[in-house]
Amino acid sequence: MTIAIITITPQGLIVGTRLKEHLMGDLYVSEAAVSERDIAVIRYNTDTRELIDKIWGKYDSLIFIMAMGIVIRIIKDHIQDKHKDPAVVVLDEMGRYAISALSGHEGGANRLAEKVALICRGDFVITTGSEATKTLIVGMGCRRGASADRLEETMMEGLGSIGRQLKEVRLIASVEDKRGEKGFFQLSERLNIPLKFISKTWIKTVENNFPKSELVKNTIGVYSVAEPCAILGGFGCQLLLPKIKMNGTTIAIAEERFL
Repeated sequence: MTIAIITITPQGLIVGTRLKEHLMGDLYVSEAAVSERDIAVIRYNTDTRELIDKIWGKYDSLIFIMAMGIVIRIIKDHIQDKHKDPAVVVLDEMGRYAISALSGHEGGANRLAEKVALICRGDFVITTGSEATKTLIVGMGCRRGASADRLEETMMEGLGSIGRQLKEVRLIASVEDKRGEKGFFQLSERLNIPLKFISKTWIKTVENNFPKSELVKNTIGVYSVAEPCAILGGFGCQLLLPKIKMNGTTIAIAEERFL
């Protein structure tokens, strides 16, 4: 996948540089936002609309670090259909929200938005209809080095215990300390399910609602992982499966309820 990252401000350049390092994309920066030391970027001194006129069709994916309104006005004349358009993701300058704006499924913008959010430690926004039917949030914890196979086995056991299916899972969530666990990333890729890491600050706001483990507290600084992450991973979540332990992993499952 070829990726172009476009930004127009110094703050956007900071975020864009991080994305470039992880995604190996080309970083286009407005001349006004670049200092002399920023050499690993492609500078442009034209209007951003003119830049897009030149590079549209040359990349599989475009990541814009700017306001959504600006992006809409810039790309509107290039849009054809979902089978031809590149994936377009829009990200605010602080890296808080990565929005899948165009070619969500066919172009891969949904998955790209998830990856961008992980890199920036923000959240992703996906509005495609097929994603709205997925309402299960799987909260998971594990011992260091847990494999994707072991995590998947635990997930399937948890889903089976409440009579639900893998296709209903919208998100896998764990505590921020697990960012270094390859098993989670491999599981996410294997099952094509987004991955989200929850900050311990957030977990502490709800951990009193769940059984506490002194061992977990002494290890990572919070009393529980699976249940708080299941609840905090989505919106309006209600717990369906309280925490169960299995082969050095834990799982809890919640469901989003909007009405």
